[in-house]
Amino acid sequence: MPLQTRFPICSGFLRDQPCVFLQPFVTKGTYSNPRALSATPRAADYDARYTTLNDSETVSDPGGFNYKQLQSNLVFRWEYAPGSTLFAVWSHGRQGNGPVDDTKSFQGEVTDLFRLHPANTFLIKMSYWLNR
Repeated sequence: MPLQTRFPICSGFLRDQPCVFLQPFVTKGTYSNPRALSATPRAADYDARYTTLNDSETVSDPGGFNYKQLQSNLVFRWEYAPGSTLFAVWSHGRQGNGPVDDTKSFQGEVTDLFRLHPANTFLIKMSYWLNR
């Protein structure tokens, strides 16, 4: 069941107002009944397009996925002169894979997301408007 959303927390880019953007992503699933493309991949019937997979190792355990990611940005905009702005941005990210056979609840998966090693970046951008 994938969950992906975006949470902007700000009142727009108003003067001297910080803005927070959060994008959590948690997904987990398993595969079943693996099939292979047949000799007639454009056939109208599903069973004619795909055939049973003959690889016994893949059929017995087709695997799955358990992926988590969080991207967040904290943006502060300051207009220090008319037309001239200073942006300070903190970007924070976490991502990783977990065990497929894990039986944790959704809350447990989100908790694991915050246990992943973070990647942080801090940026400053300054612009000055030259009036001629």
